[in-house]
Amino acid sequence: MEAITNIAICGGTHGNELTGVYLAKKHGWLLANPAAAAVCRRYVDCDLNRCFSLLNLNGKNTGLENLRAREINALLGEKGTMNAPDLILDLHNTTANMGVTLILSDEDPVLLGISAIIATEFSGVHIYLQPESRDESPYLGTIARKDICIEAGPQAHGTLNAELFLKVERIVFRFLELIKGDLPKVNCEIETFKETQNVDYPRDKEGNITAMIHPNLQGKDFCELKAGMPVFMGFDGKEIFWEGETCYPAFINEAAYYEKGIAMSLTHRNLLHLPGSIVFN
Repeated sequence: MEAITNIAICGGTHGNELTGVYLAKKHGWLLANPAAAAVCRRYVDCDLNRCFSLLNLNGKNTGLENLRAREINALLGEKGTMNAPDLILDLHNTTANMGVTLILSDEDPVLLGISAIIATEFSGVHIYLQPESRDESPYLGTIARKDICIEAGPQAHGTLNAELFLKVERIVFRFLELIKGDLPKVNCEIETFKETQNVDYPRDKEGNITAMIHPNLQGKDFCELKAGMPVFMGFDGKEIFWEGETCYPAFINEAAYYEKGIAMSLTHRNLLHLPGSIVFN
């Protein structure tokens, strides 16, 4: 496998996700959105983590985050070029009950192998596959050839959680150890969750939300959701039942996604077989 040597670690892409903000400050990693961090807000003008498609980076959109995205792109080596980093680790928090979730933008065997080792060494770690075109992807991590977004929760935005802070810190440094050293054999099956679609809240004709996440579903990220199970509850207490295929929701009731029209992201659970050891050239 191609060696991974040029690594960037970023925190504070969202200024109120404080695990990444304060880990970046502690270790001198890239604080992606210092202006938003200074006022403890997700963003100032627009979501920085939706500004990194090649189209946007090469465009002329103004506003603090669009300008900051171009600045970060130039600083890290420019997306889609030979100067781009080999790997970006981007640190985030979620209000959803997702533990520490390692989000991979493709099924890269090296990153899958390392993620599998971490998932066996640390409790409550999930591997989340979010396949997408790197050129079109708006996420900061896709500046690099490979990337992992590390989501840690549940944690209220604008707050710190000591247990999650220290766990994410240990995971990052374990990642770096595994990348730079000889990987142990990972001849095993690993559980992964592959994103398939997003689901919005029920809404009326004017676009107003008319129902909430059902209490039975709240906090049940990565748990099985089958047809006939309650998924939403109306403001009148009426239950709304799931009518789709069996799936495993994540980002359930994420606070930052209300503005994006996302009540949860649906995934399929899969077991991937990783044969043997991974060797870097």
